[in-house]
Amino acid sequence: MNPIEDMITTIKTLFTKQPNTIYEVRIVHQRYAKKVNIFFEYYKIGQARRSQQIGRLDDEYRLQIPALAKQIHEATGLTIRTND
Repeated sequence: MNPIEDMITTIKTLFTKQPNTIYEVRIVHQRYAKKVNIFFEYYKIGQARRSQQIGRLDDEYRLQIPALAKQIHEATGLTIRTND
């Protein structure tokens, strides 16, 4: 398995459809660290956001962030947010 498929599997195990809970995946390009981090975030309405890092990719994936976001969205159906 490649790292993206591993992350999708991890997202599917963390996604536990609870009522009044918002689920998102955030893709962050860290320019100075030269890494791409992927976080699984969730929060109940009116409560603090919880974030869990599910993957860290090398800088070579920086140009593939839109395709990566689309692939994760199609596989999970979750909202994907990026910092680019």
